Amino acid sequence: MATIGRSTTADGALERLAVGARIDSIGMSIDQPCGVHDHAVLLAAALGDAGCSCGLRWLSRRGKTLAAERADLRAWARSLTDELQRTPPDALLLHYSVFAFSHRGVPLFVRPVLAALRDRQVPLVTFMHEFAYPWSLGGVRGKVWAATQRLALIEVVRASAAIVVSSDARAEWFRARPWLVRRQTFVAPVFSNLPAPAERAPDGARIARLGLFGYAHEGVAADVVLDALRLLRDDGEQLELVLLGAPGRASPAGARWQQAVDERGLTGAVDFSGRLPAQDLSDELSRCTVILFAERGGPTSRKTTLAASLASGRPVVALDGRNSWPQLLGAGAAIVVPPDPRSLASALARLLTDDAERARQGERGRAFAQRVMSVEQSARIVGDALARAISGAG
Repeated sequence: MATIGRSTTADGALERLAVGARIDSIGMSIDQPCGVHDHAVLLAAALGDAGCSCGLRWLSRRGKTLAAERADLRAWARSLTDELQRTPPDALLLHYSVFAFSHRGVPLFVRPVLAALRDRQVPLVTFMHEFAYPWSLGGVRGKVWAATQRLALIEVVRASAAIVVSSDARAEWFRARPWLVRRQTFVAPVFSNLPAPAERAPDGARIARLGLFGYAHEGVAADVVLDALRLLRDDGEQLELVLLGAPGRASPAGARWQQAVDERGLTGAVDFSGRLPAQDLSDELSRCTVILFAERGGPTSRKTTLAASLASGRPVVALDGRNSWPQLLGAGAAIVVPPDPRSLASALARLLTDDAERARQGERGRAFAQRVMSVEQSARIVGDALARAISGAG
């Protein structure tokens, strides 16, 4: 059975790791900005702040032809091999997001990267960001992705001394797959990639502002959010919904939202911020009266959008789902309601009329994010995984 590493055992391990340890973080991106790249940069800095040396060796791909991408990858892999040979680290930290290692969804670039790492005889810890497409989505193309990505995952797990995942559900997923070799598994909730807000706007504006950060995913319950907004406006509430961040109005996701908005007669009540610099996005979150988390699966520890929403200090209202995070529920860090328009509208109406409760709820969420979903906490847990891998390799 996989062993789940937690923060209660991590502090001493991170101190051991910090004594002269050298870590190389490795990964790929296709598009910029890239949340996995931002995560790797911030985590490397936090490990560095703890005293160890953590370099970043990253390939930024540009969506070229397959031949051109193969050539770029070979050159990068050769350079990576040479650098690791010249200055061998104590451990490698691979940030694995499978589509970044793929061409049109097929993970063609996994094996060359593993080959560049395997000969170094240095323990590899893999942070599993996104690792396998669901069997149930995407039709025939989705089945090809699901099958080939699982085959690649077998190789990645076999090459790893330990793995890190961002939720208990994902740790259980790895434990329950008999076709994967067992590796010690650590759970490190994700953290916000955004800086702290520059300033907090005063509460109590004439028109309440609902914010939704992370609206483009297919699992977001746009119908529930917009129907709740319609109910509140019919009851006389003066409020607007702002869809925050990328990809913006001029995108397939934006078009889907706009169509749903028009169908409900909400034109003018919903706006898009569009893609924003990180500081501006953080400031926009802090200006919201209430922030929504509307994924049908529920609020989980693997969503940076949830981490950023909580860290903003504004009250968060989330839809309940099968993956709702027990630790968040127990702490009352967000108000979690059944996934139907009336339940959501009722919870929002109560918050909108109670300034003191909004402030209290926002502070509960921020305190939870600082305690459980911070980069420092993630560094402790990943540091534990790295220290144990180094010790085991010796």
